[in-house]
Amino acid sequence: MNIRTLDCQGLACPQPVLATKDALARMTSGETILVLVDNEAACKNISRFAESQGHPVKAEDKGGDRYHLLVTKGEGKAPAAGEAEIVCDLPDRRATVVYIGSDTMGRGDDDLGRKLMKVYLDTLSHFAREISHLIFVNSGVKLAVEGSPALDHLRDLADMGVEILSCGACLDHFGLKEKLAAGVVSNMYAILEVKLQAGRILSP
Repeated sequence: MNIRTLDCQGLACPQPVLATKDALARMTSGETILVLVDNEAACKNISRFAESQGHPVKAEDKGGDRYHLLVTKGEGKAPAAGEAEIVCDLPDRRATVVYIGSDTMGRGDDDLGRKLMKVYLDTLSHFAREISHLIFVNSGVKLAVEGSPALDHLRDLADMGVEILSCGACLDHFGLKEKLAAGVVSNMYAILEVKLQAGRILSP
């Protein structure tokens, strides 16, 4: 039996779950896909999502933060009313979520606010081990797209293990979804799940 491999290593939540969901949508009942991830949270998120939709999963810990999941396409079932299809577990060692709703910091002078926001994001790198996610909504998503003066700081944070989520509806509103250059496009379910599990939430 020829089993296709879906490599989701290095991807931040919810991208591994979304990729698995898209792959399952193109499969026929009984087909199996091998999903590769590099952290336990992604393994749990994919397993929980697939099983909730009626797709059996066999997960194996390969050691060294490597996990293999064999996901078999089932008959499928609709999620329960009000149930989030895609959720993100937070790593245990990180408890802080930073929630940013604007591309400026403070009120009064927008030019000053943009400079302050850039400094704020740069300073966050000193606390990266305490931060699980950066969430951008409304005009905050402008910080994560091509041409943003804060882009290098966000990429540095991503390299240090911080997951960066940008509101998809917000990116669409500003016509920026195709220009996202740091992190992944997210949705309100995933954003709410991350906030609900956070130990603390910071906003500039």
